[in-house]
Amino acid sequence: MASTPEVRKIAPVSQVDLVLGEAKGEAKSQETLVTSITEVSASDARKDGVAFWTRHTKPVLASLLKAVGSYTAEQQASHIRFLEEYIIPTMGRAPEKSRARSLLTPNGSPFETSLNHSDNGKSSVRFCYEPVFPGSDGVTENPILAIAEKVGADLRWFNQFAAEFFPSDEDDAILSEMMPKDTIHIPKVFLAFDLKEDKRTMKAYFYPVIKYMTSKINSDRTSFDLIRRLDPLGSSFGPALDLIEDYQKLLYQDPPLTAVIGVECVSPEAGARIKIYIEPRSNTWAAVQQHVTLGGKLTDKTTFDGLAILRDMWNLMINEPEDREIDEHFTKDVPETTPKSSGACFSWELKPGKATPDVKIYVSLRQFFDSDKAIVAAIEKVFRKRGWAWGVEDAYNRVVSDA
Repeated sequence: MASTPEVRKIAPVSQVDLVLGEAKGEAKSQETLVTSITEVSASDARKDGVAFWTRHTKPVLASLLKAVGSYTAEQQASHIRFLEEYIIPTMGRAPEKSRARSLLTPNGSPFETSLNHSDNGKSSVRFCYEPVFPGSDGVTENPILAIAEKVGADLRWFNQFAAEFFPSDEDDAILSEMMPKDTIHIPKVFLAFDLKEDKRTMKAYFYPVIKYMTSKINSDRTSFDLIRRLDPLGSSFGPALDLIEDYQKLLYQDPPLTAVIGVECVSPEAGARIKIYIEPRSNTWAAVQQHVTLGGKLTDKTTFDGLAILRDMWNLMINEPEDREIDEHFTKDVPETTPKSSGACFSWELKPGKATPDVKIYVSLRQFFDSDKAIVAAIEKVFRKRGWAWGVEDAYNRVVSDA
C-alpha cells in the first residue's frame, strides 16, 4: 500500500493535539501519527484482502452452484452470502508474491471447490478453505465460533481435536524451517462445507502428522487414542478401530500412515462421522485391494461390488489405455512431490456404533495426467461408464470451463 494515501487520511500533528485538547510534546504527537497510520494500514490491508479473495473465490463458487442444476436461485444466493459474510473476511490479507502458498492445495490456493456426484443423479457443491487465526495477518478474533453458529455446527468433538492437534507456537517455529519458504501460514485446521439445498454442513480437517514432524509423536497412536476417549461416544468406535489397528500393524511405516483426520461437525448422537486419511506408498491394484478390504478382513458384498466398479475404471484413473491388461502389482510412476505421494490415498470412515469402517479411495489425477484437458476427458469417460448425465460428450468440460 502506497504511503501517500495513508498519510492523507491522518490529520496533521497540530490538529491531532488540538482535537485531543492536550499540549503534548513532539514525541507524543509523532507517536499518535504513527499509531494512526498503522491502524489505517491494517484497515486497508483487510479491505484489500476481502477484495482479493472475493475475486478468487466468488466467481468459481457461483459458477458451480449454477452449473450443477441442483440449487434454486435463492439457494445459490444464500450460499454466496455465506461466502461473502463468513468465509472471505477470515481468509486474511492479499498474499505477497514471495509468501503466497497455502498447504491446502497443490497450486497453493487456500480455497478449493469440489463436486459430489453419485448414482442417484444428484450433484452438490463443496468447498474447503484455510481460515486465518489470531496472530496472523492482523487477525484478532477466532473465526470458528461465528462460522459454527451460522451453520449450526456442533463443536464438541472439534474442540477436543483442536486441543490435541492445533500446532503450538513451538511447533510453528519448527515447521517454518521445514515448509517451503513461500508458505504463507502454518495451518491449524482446514474447514469444509457441504452445500445441500439451502443448508451447510461443516467439517474440520486436522493434521496429526504435524505432531510427528515436530516431536516424533506417533500420529497413528495419538489419533486412535484420542478417538477412543472422545466425549461423547468415543468408546463406540472401539470395534472399528480394532480392525484398522490390526491391519496397520501389518504395514507399519515411518512416518506413520495417519496424515489427516476429518471430523464432521454435527451432533455425535445424530451420527457424526470421523475419517482417518492415510497416505500409503504404493498405487498398485494389489495395494488398493489390501487397503479397501483391510487385509482381507472386509468380505461383504458392498465392498466387493465397490472394488469391481473401481477396477473397471482404474486404467482411466491412472492414465493407462483402457484395453491394456495391467498386472495387479503394476506401479504407475508419478512425478516427485514433497511430501512424497503415490498419487492415491485412502480414508477409513468411522460412525458411532458401527463395527466396520467404510473405505474410500482418493486419486490425485494431477499426478497421472499432464493437463486439465486430459483429466476432464478421462472423467467424462468414467461418468459414461456410470451412466451419468455428465458423461455426455463435453458436458463436464463445460462445467469446468465455466468455473
